[in-house]
Amino acid sequence: MAVIPICVKTPKGIEEIEKRTYRLPVRTRQVLIMIDGKRDYAALVAMFPGDTLPGACRQLIDDGFIVPLHKPESPPLRTAGSSLPGAGSGALLSAIDLQRLSMARDFMASTLASFVGTGASPLVSRIEAAARLPDLHVLAVPWREAMARSPEGLKQLAGFENRLAVIDQNFVSALASPRPVPTGAPLPAPMNDDERLEMARNFMVNTLSAFVGIAASSLIAHVEDCSSIEELRHLFIDWREAMSLSRDGRKRLGELDAKLAALVS
Repeated sequence: MAVIPICVKTPKGIEEIEKRTYRLPVRTRQVLIMIDGKRDYAALVAMFPGDTLPGACRQLIDDGFIVPLHKPESPPLRTAGSSLPGAGSGALLSAIDLQRLSMARDFMASTLASFVGTGASPLVSRIEAAARLPDLHVLAVPWREAMARSPEGLKQLAGFENRLAVIDQNFVSALASPRPVPTGAPLPAPMNDDERLEMARNFMVNTLSAFVGIAASSLIAHVEDCSSIEELRHLFIDWREAMSLSRDGRKRLGELDAKLAALVS
């Protein structure tokens, strides 16, 4: 049944999820969202019954939004030092993991340089030295705390967190602890209603994908179809109930609930 191999998003695919740059058709974009390097074609068929899936997958591959996870001609790449005796099994990184690592590392370092400046130099050095995505996950909260010290960084922080989650959904868990906000200060607000809608929609999709997975595919499709904050409000309870299906989701629900409520209220 392997009409297409297991695939992952390219930078172009990540950009489409984040910004809707290429204005993909709704169903094709929904398929793109659910392609995560883990789901095979059979899993996609279960989520998207009907005869449109093969064409959507082929379009995503042909137009460069996704690529096969494993290419026979592209063996896993070895990180620096992985040839040393005793190197752990995590020393080998696939090409796509290296790509995600590079994108996340560059994003975290560049935002710190732009919004915090030289005061963040030690943290930037640690980020640039990260050899694996889990190394960056550990630095996600220090990155957020540093960004929050800048008024402009604090204002845009929710959107930046969503961008990291699009690059690698594990950042959702890494950033799930409450965001530091000065006493008495309101949560940073989006610049306008369009930005608020995009941030809320991305937040719901990213958290459902990370904590619930395939079981939330129908709800994710509904969220993607929402064109107003009011429509997202109607899905708030459904989102909450879906998050409760996951043990980790239940554990983080209070924090995530507050973040989403701040966006859709």
